Amino acid sequence: MATVKYLRDQRHVGTVEAIAHKMYPFPNEEYPDRDVVVNVPVAKMAAGQANGKDIFPDLIVLRRPGAWLHEIAAVEMHDTVNDASALERWKPMSTCGALYVYVPAGMVNEARKLLKRHSIHVAGIRTWRFRPVWGVDVSEVSG
Repeated sequence: MATVKYLRDQRHVGTVEAIAHKMYPFPNEEYPDRDVVVNVPVAKMAAGQANGKDIFPDLIVLRRPGAWLHEIAAVEMHDTVNDASALERWKPMSTCGALYVYVPAGMVNEARKLLKRHSIHVAGIRTWRFRPVWGVDVSEVSG
């Protein structure tokens, strides 16, 4: 079982890095004042605190100069779109700033049910999937 968790964690790191590269290629010409912090596999920056504990979202988007929080992101895998993630990750993160939850394509309904069940307010849900040759594909979910 430890091997399954290890492999999932490795896929998670790769997925977070691919989403960071695709969605947040900062700083760039359009957003020279933005920067992104990737908190996997090693936590580098907290987005805030909840219940006395530092909160480390998978991705933190900052405005510079300084380190003004612009948005944060939680990237989930097929087996982490569940009550535990909603309560232990999404809910505390949602108190820190504009939270986007990235879920695998096809899991939007489950994510919406979890958000509603646990009264979690997010800035948005985005789906991800890997496509051969093109890499990660991210879509914004409406409504």
